[in-house]
Formats: sequence, structure tokens, C-alpha cells
Amino acid sequence: MNRITDWVVDFSHLSFPVNCFGCNNALTSEEKGICSECVEHFPLTRYWEIPNNAVEKIFWGRINIERACSLMFFNKDGIAQRLMHKLKYEGKYEVGQMLGELFARKLIGTPFEKVDMVIPVPLHEKKRRQRGYNQCDFIAAGMASVFELSYQTNVVSRIRSNETQTNKGRYERWINVQELFRVHRPEVLVNKSVLLIDDVVTTGATLEACASALLDVEGLKVYVATIACPNPF
Repeated sequence: MNRITDWVVDFSHLSFPVNCFGCNNALTSEEKGICSECVEHFPLTRYWEIPNNAVEKIFWGRINIERACSLMFFNKDGIAQRLMHKLKYEGKYEVGQMLGELFARKLIGTPFEKVDMVIPVPLHEKKRRQRGYNQCDFIAAGMASVFELSYQTNVVSRIRSNETQTNKGRYERWINVQELFRVHRPEVLVNKSVLLIDDVVTTGATLEACASALLDVEGLKVYVATIACPNPF
């Protein structure tokens, strides 16, 4: 029966190919969403193994987070850019779930796993309605499922929509995102450790603003993880 099922799946892939979100090649019956070739060639940062890595340095002197890392480097026209475009603008939310699961498996046995809950950086409600979803929710859900933790989408909200960050300097970006976030139900966060999730980090201004709101809660510790970050090379 298993051979028959595999044959049917393989035949259906020939008739109606299910293509990789990264390279658009047809997937095999064992592959899901992203082909093994793309996964094998992810430009991994391995920053979760490196204290004081380049992502953590973004926040030095700005905010007191515990650790920070990204899964892979973001290169123009590279795999990270293609996958993020599928997730954010084409409604392929399963990309976020799969990347979240893959990332979480990399973090097993590191300090990033030792958190109490996973929190995605929220979108402003207006943008969420326009897009129909927050891409970070799916990344957080994937990571939380591997860690066997809850992920919380209702403990922090974005209370105003910030202007575009394009063409702004670092200080202007920082000013632009101040007081963007508000914490709800702080009592569930007291003395907890949380993993704050975003899709891409560049200047870190939005993550800083969100973490700053969270760190007003007594005894809270914040770890940061993003799918992609700039390539320093």
C-alpha cells in the first residue's frame, strides 16, 4: 500500500507539480515546501553558536537583550529574499511555518531554547488587515511547535503605524519607531524569558522598540531570533 501511495503522489507531482518555494523546481514525494537542495545551500549564519555575534552587536548600547541570532544571511536575489517575498507578499504562510521549525531545530540545546514563550513582532492592525496576516506569526508558530511552547500574539501590540524606514538614517529610524508598541497582560510576563521573533533584521530599530516595551515588565528577559540578517561580507 505504501508503494502504491508513493506512486500516486509521484504521479500527481508529474501531472500537477508541487514546486519548491525557493528554486521553483518540482518537489519529490518526501519534500515539503522547500526542496532539500535549497535547504542544503541555505547561507546559514550559525550565530546561535557565537556569543557577541553581528546581530547581537546591532543592539549593543541600545537595549539589554540576552542573546540574538538569525538563521541565514540575506543576499540580493538570494534564497532568503525569495522565501521572504513568498511569505510576506504572496500569502505562502507555510514558508514561515517551515522556516520556524527548521530554525528551532538548530536552536535545540542553546540558550534560545530555554525560554518560556515565543512572541512574534506584531503588525499594526491596519497593515494586518491589508495583508490579511502577520508573517511573523507563522514563524513563531513553527518555532513554538518544535520547542513545545506557547506562542503569544496578544501580549504586545503595535499601537501606531510607523512611516517607511527607506532612506532614513539610523537616528531617524530610531525616532520613527519610539512608542510603537504596548504590552497587554503584563502579569503573564513577569519574571519570564521570551523569544522575540521577526522575519528580517537590518537596523534593529523595530525589534529594539518592541523589546523596550516588553522590558518594562518586571524581571522579563528577551532573546531575539530572526530568519534573516544582512550579510557582513
